[in-house]
Amino acid sequence: MLQALRDLSHAANYRIARDATGDVAHRSALVLAPHPDDETLGCGATILRKVAAGTPVTIAVLSDGSAFHDGAHPTREQTAALRHAETVEAVRRLGLPTDTLRWYGYRDGALQAHETELAGVVQELIEEVRPDEVYVTGAFEPHPDHSALGRAARRAARATGTPLLEYPIWLWTASPVAFGVRADAVARATLPMLLCRRVRKVRADAYLDAKCHAIAAHDSQLDRPPTVPPRVAWSLLPREILSQARRPVELFLPWPR
Repeated sequence: MLQALRDLSHAANYRIARDATGDVAHRSALVLAPHPDDETLGCGATILRKVAAGTPVTIAVLSDGSAFHDGAHPTREQTAALRHAETVEAVRRLGLPTDTLRWYGYRDGALQAHETELAGVVQELIEEVRPDEVYVTGAFEPHPDHSALGRAARRAARATGTPLLEYPIWLWTASPVAFGVRADAVARATLPMLLCRRVRKVRADAYLDAKCHAIAAHDSQLDRPPTVPPRVAWSLLPREILSQARRPVELFLPWPR
């Protein structure tokens, strides 16, 4: 039942979302990513559209991305370094200079424990960068790092009066139980998205190939690195998430709605 509701919500949002493609190009942005790759998966085409218009974009990655495997070989520190390098390359492919990337290095999987601190970090960053709008993973996401950063960004956006746009990554593709989240909690978050007609979409258009090229920079999330022994468990991004990221439209939910 839950999956049927989520599938219905997913399909309906693409149909009913307001097309905001013409509005985004000239609005400066701060893009918040809980992990290296979320910025590209959720907002890659939107970033490329802004960059093409000469609009400033700052990307902030809050965790080090080191929890994607068991941490034995390579070590968490080596994994974090690898993912940092991949993110630098992805940002380059998105057309941004390296100094637009902020790397905070919180331990992957632990953002929930730092939520209050994160709200302060994001508020300070907003006050420094002064973007026209902020993008972040939704507070409705089943992944605890994604939802924690979403909640922190909501507090910072409220304090600064900055428009906030939440983007989904795991909402329609992951079992909430896998993240220790009650299924009914996700249903309560999903149904309002279906009923509210303020969901926005940005068309990828000619930027889709460049977005996919930037996604490919996160190579360790797409294929096992050759240096990782076969005996080491190595998780990859689910096919459903990649398929969603490669769609010709990106979805955003304004907050408050």
